[in-house]
Amino acid sequence: MSEIKKKIIGLTEVVHVCGSKKCAKIAAICDTGATTTSIDATIAKELDFGKPIGTITVLNPSVNKKFKREIVKVNLEISGRTFEVGANVQDRTHMTHKMIIGRDILFENFIVDVSITHDGSNLKTIKDKELLKVEIYDV
Repeated sequence: MSEIKKKIIGLTEVVHVCGSKKCAKIAAICDTGATTTSIDATIAKELDFGKPIGTITVLNPSVNKKFKREIVKVNLEISGRTFEVGANVQDRTHMTHKMIIGRDILFENFIVDVSITHDGSNLKTIKDKELLKVEIYDV
């Protein structure tokens, strides 16, 4: 049995996500503190992932509250590797990154090296501002 080698990626990575109607190129933030992957509700609706496959209760430590979120089945490609995961859907319109890649993808697949995409620990020091644009395209 061959073992998949962990790939080194940056804190922000381009992800291609496809639903039944459209696909999107999204700058996702790789969050080793997040258990699951998360996608913006507006983008999820536009791509049409179909009916939710479940719900999850998520603790937001910054406000010390629990939130219930729907989970949709998502097929995505990150750094040349493809995954099918249950992603929770959240309103991320006010956030810089419209998608979070959680440990459900990162664990045993990737090592996150912040210096690849950022000039410091501040998320606003991203090296390539063009990376943050979301592009929607046909399947």
